Amino acid sequence: MSKKRKIILIIVLVVVIIAAAAVVLYHSTYRFPAKFRILSDNSLGAAETEELKEDILAQSELKILVAYFSYSGTTKEIAEEIAYRTDADLFEIVTKESYNDVYKEANSEIRFNKRPELSNVVSDMEQYDVIFIGYPVWWHATPAPVNTFIESYDLNGKLIIPFCTSGGSDIEETMPTFLDSCDGLAVYNGKTISGTSELDDWFAELKLPHKFIRKSNWKGMIF
Repeated sequence: MSKKRKIILIIVLVVVIIAAAAVVLYHSTYRFPAKFRILSDNSLGAAETEELKEDILAQSELKILVAYFSYSGTTKEIAEEIAYRTDADLFEIVTKESYNDVYKEANSEIRFNKRPELSNVVSDMEQYDVIFIGYPVWWHATPAPVNTFIESYDLNGKLIIPFCTSGGSDIEETMPTFLDSCDGLAVYNGKTISGTSELDDWFAELKLPHKFIRKSNWKGMIF
């Protein structure tokens, strides 16, 4: 083989390798859009969070908010049940602009760390002691509207309890993007909820006093 043909072959091989690497990188960043972002976790440590939780749950009365973002309706139904069981106020996180292509737009929001504007606000956030925040798992991450919600209020001194709905992912996959918005906040014992029958066990894990928990309002399972 001539020297010229060897050089051409090497160039072609390098181009193929670069192209293959670009394809792998593209698919990786599309499937895991938050993977290459710089994320921080400046939430309260476990000991401080536990101390705050004990203080809050020792109160004779609790004011609870269940805030949720739901696209298909699954998270909405779980949130409604949690709100009923805990006698909480219910708040839906709604974006000002609707998604035209939710897969592409949500992916872009997560990848580029966007904060979509919301169309509604909690009128008096100060009154709440405990805030459940629910959402579906999108692209192994927290949907960007949830980050907008968290960053829109002063939630210091409140107990933040995240929950998510998913067909196969766990809430731990979403926590890096969730905690990225939780500087100085007490985030406690998040949970992936597949059906309302799981709530009793979760409430027990949270150690919510029985006086704050109602019996179930649902007859069946929600997936």
